[in-house]
Amino acid sequence: MTIPDHLPQSARAFAASRQALFTDLDAGRTGVGFVAALSDLADRYFGERLAEYGRDAGGRREFSLVAVGGYGRRELCPFSDLDVLLLFPGEPPGWAGELARFLFFPLWDLGLEIGHGVRGVDACLELAKCDHQVLASFLDARHLWGDARIFAALDTRLSREVFPERRAAFALWLAEANIGRGRVHGEAGALLEPQLKEGLGGLRDAHQVRWLSHLADLAGGYEAPAAEAFAALSRDAAFLLVVRCHLHRIGNRKSDKLPFEVQERIAERLGFTAKDGALGVEVFLAELLRRMSRVENLREALWPGLAVALGALSDRPPEVVGDGVAKGPAGLDFAPGLTDAQAFSRLFLLFGTAVRTGEPLAFSALRRARELADRHGDRLRVDPASLASLVGILAADASGRVAEALFESGVLSAMLPEFDRVGHLVKFDLYHVHPVGRHSLEAVRRLAEAGAFPESRYHALLTSVAHLDRLILGALFHDIGKGLGGEHAEKGAGIARTTLARFGVDPGTVEEVAFLVREHLYLADTASRRDLSDRDVAAACAARAGTMDRLNMLLLLTYADARATGPSAWTGWKESLVWELYRRTARMLAEGNLFDEHDAGRMLRTRDRVRAAARGMMPEAEVEACLDQMPPRYLIALDAAEITRHLGLVARLRQEARELAVRLPRGRAGPEGEGPAGYAPGAVVLEARPAPGGAGHELTVAAMETPGLFAVLAGVLALHDVNILSAEVFLWGDGTAIYVFGVSDPPDALYAEELWTRVGGAVRYALLGRLALEYRLDQKRRSPLTCRQGQPGGPVAVQVENQTSALYTLIEISAPDRVGLLYDIAHVMAGLRLEVRLAKADTLGERARDVFYVRGADGKKIEDAGQAQEIRAALMHRLGC
Repeated sequence: MTIPDHLPQSARAFAASRQALFTDLDAGRTGVGFVAALSDLADRYFGERLAEYGRDAGGRREFSLVAVGGYGRRELCPFSDLDVLLLFPGEPPGWAGELARFLFFPLWDLGLEIGHGVRGVDACLELAKCDHQVLASFLDARHLWGDARIFAALDTRLSREVFPERRAAFALWLAEANIGRGRVHGEAGALLEPQLKEGLGGLRDAHQVRWLSHLADLAGGYEAPAAEAFAALSRDAAFLLVVRCHLHRIGNRKSDKLPFEVQERIAERLGFTAKDGALGVEVFLAELLRRMSRVENLREALWPGLAVALGALSDRPPEVVGDGVAKGPAGLDFAPGLTDAQAFSRLFLLFGTAVRTGEPLAFSALRRARELADRHGDRLRVDPASLASLVGILAADASGRVAEALFESGVLSAMLPEFDRVGHLVKFDLYHVHPVGRHSLEAVRRLAEAGAFPESRYHALLTSVAHLDRLILGALFHDIGKGLGGEHAEKGAGIARTTLARFGVDPGTVEEVAFLVREHLYLADTASRRDLSDRDVAAACAARAGTMDRLNMLLLLTYADARATGPSAWTGWKESLVWELYRRTARMLAEGNLFDEHDAGRMLRTRDRVRAAARGMMPEAEVEACLDQMPPRYLIALDAAEITRHLGLVARLRQEARELAVRLPRGRAGPEGEGPAGYAPGAVVLEARPAPGGAGHELTVAAMETPGLFAVLAGVLALHDVNILSAEVFLWGDGTAIYVFGVSDPPDALYAEELWTRVGGAVRYALLGRLALEYRLDQKRRSPLTCRQGQPGGPVAVQVENQTSALYTLIEISAPDRVGLLYDIAHVMAGLRLEVRLAKADTLGERARDVFYVRGADGKKIEDAGQAQEIRAALMHRLGC
């Protein structure tokens, strides 16, 4: 950083020292002490600058310069605002503005954000009485320079005139603000991209504990927790501040959300390395989230007692609400006078009462629960009654708060050490938003939520499950095999068996839970990767499930797992695919076959319905000719209404082809009779509509099949920011191609019709050689307006196999997502003369997983091993560069 020459010596010295401190931070030579050191540099600047002012202005000192906010706490991060108050005993004098400019202008010239005020003591008191944010800033205030007596007068009057009157309202304001923080920023300790300051569990929680504790001390009569609790809070907050400092430096700006793309760099800066099979960044995130959970839990646990001390909650005597359970101002607790044995016998009664009443658990209750769990862990690990109580509580806890208390109090870990291993385990995959343990508890909560709300489409399924306890245990254990390497579902099933056998659970339940854990990915993987119109897919799924009860539980677990994973795991499109597979499988389980009639009979009836519906659309002979050209799979997979709609598109296509053939120069159109209307390469008809399932749009394209058509369509859609979710190609015998795309909604719904018109025009231009897709896509990738993927998505993987489908070769590709990825894949396949008949695209975070059903140029599967290897090598080359 270049320091401007016009700055005064005090500012130049501050800038140089600040930059040296930044260099030390970047090099790892300073850490926890950075925020205090930067605050001290600011203190020194103001002292030196005031000395310069004194030489120019005769040393006027009837003011106090006060640090407030984070600066007052000595918690300045590299790009924190510098909040300062010029305080005067009365109304600010005429020279106050001159002094403010003298102090702050050099800092503005350095690019610092300065929050400043110029006020008298009375004005400060009035503001603190009506603005809780100002009151909070004064709780962090400290005198810097000038007349300390002026600041002391403000501090004294705040303690006498403002704090006693406003402390209860201030505490309630913070509680209300926390609800908003949770809604906007979430529970930071349970998110893999946490908000370090305002997220629940962030620095703001630590600030609140200190503010309220200070006010409670002033009020008197508050029995503060042991000093160890505050010492642990200080250590955890210090760690968060260090992370925030590195986040500021790496991003070169003020920022509080910790995005994936910087996490590895911060982990490396802080010295975190791989441990027990976990990446260094995963070890770092687990430590960060564990600390943030502790901060949030301490704030929540201390709140009731502090609120009582501050008058925000009434100090009423405990009220007995159950056998050995009492409710007091601080929340639910064990009834007074219980021995440890009595309290242990009522441990789950306490948590169950919290679910039933919705009341919070007191800090003292959670502390005693932890002591009981530590002391009686051996009993909890084998007690079937405790396991049954746990499952009942989880099944009813739609809010997830009691499950969280069970986890944070150590009761869940004492019962299930296997779960404790994954409690704060982090998998750095840009896909999950929670650590593994929190993710599993969230999946259980999603099931409880479905049971609590009849309007959920999953409610009826949940109530039909024969043994709800098996489903709850399946959700709790479904990821318990993670972190052990290899297939986590298989390993998790083995862990579930061993764990449940330890509790003496009946063999039927053990096997059902193990089945759910082993198969919890099956429905989602199959729906997103397989041809759902293939009867063998539904037959395999039906054989896998075996019974409707198992199928229902698998669907519910799939839903809960995906909802708990993150936004990209359960889009409307993915949900519709899973439900389609579920319905087809359920029909097969119920009736023993996929269709109501044999395929031949079904095709004949479909032809009859199309024939009747198409009257007047085109001549009868032409309709009949079209029916004869339709492939069997087309007549089986689609209903008559869809095929009739496609016929309308084909009629428009043929008219457009005839018109285009007339306009094209001689030699550009094919010979008369080639194709149903003469070959015109730019002829294409598009029709878009909201997807029947209600998720995204369905785009149908009718064209004459030409080499590279699929690549053209994929490239044009990418140019227009339309993501392809699935593609199905039906090729008629005369060369007519019907492409049915599932796509994302248009970026701007108000101009959707205009978008589809532009897409159609671009396809025509590309087919006519007037639009260079390769060039255009490259320009789009390089554009600063294109969203960059911050974290590389890992290596490219390509699999070519013939076992999945009897008719097609399946190509599965996993690669980092990028603009035009599907175009690149389709371009390679066109060059290798592969016919794409079905495609499914799935994006997990910033990684794409695409599946294609293809045939070779001869219309057959790719049986030759050398050709399969060539396909794989070509795709790896294109996608890896």
